[in-house]
Amino acid sequence: ISDYNSWMDYQSAVAHEAGNWQVSAIVSAQSGSFINVTTGVDNALTGQSNQRPNLVGSAIPANQNVNQWLVGSAFRSPTAGNYGNLGINAFLGPGVLQFDMGLSRLFPIGEHRKLEFRGEAFNVLNRLNANNPTATLNSSTFGRILTASDPRIMQVALKLVF
Repeated sequence: ISDYNSWMDYQSAVAHEAGNWQVSAIVSAQSGSFINVTTGVDNALTGQSNQRPNLVGSAIPANQNVNQWLVGSAFRSPTAGNYGNLGINAFLGPGVLQFDMGLSRLFPIGEHRKLEFRGEAFNVLNRLNANNPTATLNSSTFGRILTASDPRIMQVALKLVF
């Protein structure tokens, strides 16, 4: 019985020292935001350059990726004095999936003081969450995705409570 009691005391001590951790997690899943394709020039002769082009073909490539989210040859600038036939916000950008996590514990120091340890990781899976592509038809980077949300970021903090 003394061996059993020693084992239970050991388990109790380990549980006391290694227990009481708190884990938190947030999963964010979002569909993509709308893309408004514009010509970048004043075709309608109104003094504004954010006019929409004509859609003349399939704008979504067979293998949609960051280097070609939209096909530039599917659009044409309307003739002078006219508006294009493409509707506003006609396409959808890439979606977002992000997993954030936190781990924390309070360590008692004497009767009235505590030390809090906290570790956090954002975008734990380090997934590429791409932003919308360039959507101005007269841009040399039209249809390409050039920016993305943050990569994995980790931080650790200690706080003394007294």
